[in-house]
Amino acid sequence: MVFVTADTHGELDRLTGKGVKHIKKYDTVIVLGDFGFIWQDRKDTEKALKKLAKMPFNTLFIDGWYENFSALENYPDTVYKGAAAKEIIPGKIYYINRGEILDIEDFKILCFGGADDYIDDMFCDRPPCQEDFDRCDANLQKAEYKVDYILTHSPSGKMNRFLNLDSYTTGALFDYLDSVGDRVEYKKWYFGFYHKDKYISSKAMAVYEGIYKLGE
Repeated sequence: MVFVTADTHGELDRLTGKGVKHIKKYDTVIVLGDFGFIWQDRKDTEKALKKLAKMPFNTLFIDGWYENFSALENYPDTVYKGAAAKEIIPGKIYYINRGEILDIEDFKILCFGGADDYIDDMFCDRPPCQEDFDRCDANLQKAEYKVDYILTHSPSGKMNRFLNLDSYTTGALFDYLDSVGDRVEYKKWYFGFYHKDKYISSKAMAVYEGIYKLGE
């Protein structure tokens, strides 16, 4: 089974405590940005990642508002379940690049991390760019614009406006994700960023501390 949570910010208990006891061997947990463990100093990072790798499930993550790309880029490139990725711990922990589509447990899952450059006086460390959008478009074209799930850190501009989560609702990524929502056939869209667990509709959900099975 595949589960999602978001914005773990390096808090190890979020992925090793009581909240994940129901998640079994060979299951997958995907963190929807702001994973946080790569931010710690090298010894603390290695220690935390080794503890996480001992969990029965595999852990994947997309990037969020801050993801320490200078450290992340030092990990080896690989392909994981059909998606371009960074291998953090072989066979256990992977970062999934923006605009990639995972083929996992008979699901096609579009993954797109990052946030727009400027929101509420804060700056994203590496906002998505045209190269990321082009990569996503190419992968969506190969998938004939059909996926089972969409996983992002940021919501689309339309979802953001609907929820009135922030007055800032324009930007390259907001606009691009609007276009994805208009073009792509999907079952449900999950996103992080806002530190809220909120059911929006049968097609969308904001995720934070909860751990949710895809499709439920």
